[in-house]
Amino acid sequence: AESVEVVAVDGGGAAAAATTTVGDVEVELELEQVGEVEQVAPAASRDGRRSEGASSQAAASSSRPCLATLLPDPKDKHAGVVPAAEWEPLSDGELEVVRAIRGWLGEEAAAACPRDLLVTFTRGYAYRPDWSQASFVFLERALAWREEMGACGICFGAPPARRELFEELCPSGLIGHDSLGHLVVLERLGRVRVAELLKAFSEEEYLRQQAFSREAVRLLSTANSTRLGRRLYKVVVVIDLEGLSLSHVGSRFVRLCKRVNETFGWHYPETAFRFYVINAPLVFRTAWGVAKSFIHPITVQKFSILGSGWRRTFAEAGITLTTGEASPTSWSAAVRAAVEEHGPELLGRGYMPADDLERLGLR
Repeated sequence: AESVEVVAVDGGGAAAAATTTVGDVEVELELEQVGEVEQVAPAASRDGRRSEGASSQAAASSSRPCLATLLPDPKDKHAGVVPAAEWEPLSDGELEVVRAIRGWLGEEAAAACPRDLLVTFTRGYAYRPDWSQASFVFLERALAWREEMGACGICFGAPPARRELFEELCPSGLIGHDSLGHLVVLERLGRVRVAELLKAFSEEEYLRQQAFSREAVRLLSTANSTRLGRRLYKVVVVIDLEGLSLSHVGSRFVRLCKRVNETFGWHYPETAFRFYVINAPLVFRTAWGVAKSFIHPITVQKFSILGSGWRRTFAEAGITLTTGEASPTSWSAAVRAAVEEHGPELLGRGYMPADDLERLGLR
């Protein structure tokens, strides 16, 4: 017997978890190791037709917005909307929202705010009637989390304690790029040594280790955009289920994965271009067939559930593996190389094209 639970992550999306029965044991299959909020910007916001609305929103609220002053989240967040391409210049409406956000943040906080986050939060909440206010409130909350976690400098000094052990027990890293230039990230979920991981790391230590990994992805996307001269803040996520066992769907590990998904869904919106689940066992593919009927079609279109023939699908999608799936470049090694090449200041600041910087009066 199978049942499906659809767990809302945050304004704009859902993460699917499927519950199924293996023998006499009921297990829950957590779909995502990497959190993502499915948020898309209306087409109108990309050509400036929402500029007047954005300006009136900011003018209507002279006081600093907060969570209590936001309007209710729209019931259908995806009605009549299309994704905004990452590399497109900010529209007039988006520029107005960014200016409003920077004004509410204040000069010092606005100067310190990573530029890529300004864009992802602006585009991530463009579906809301209180676009400017919502983008600011959720960005400010993310900035507070970053301060508490030390995310801004987490990859520039010594890594979290016992990082090498964590990367051995919970393998993940870069494996290539797609035809558009997106980085391809591998999460070897089926190879996680769950019992050892749970014994070695507390929940807070696990979250900090994952925060290091997630911030490394952001910094490496900045390095990638700088190298290509093209804004790319999304990545392709590959989740490898080879080796999946009952230990991977135990309640404690699933709870940890959910917490990571929810935390990063809120604080790193608009950062996944596509998901590939590879080496998926039949029970998972069966459960997904049921789960996807409960998820918005836009979200479903981002996922491909593949068996052992995934290499052919990757080739057709233009994905080039530069390291081989068996040996991803660890986050520690990859970010260390990026810092040596670009320096911490450029990486921490985040990438923004020259035209956007000029229109915002930034350097």
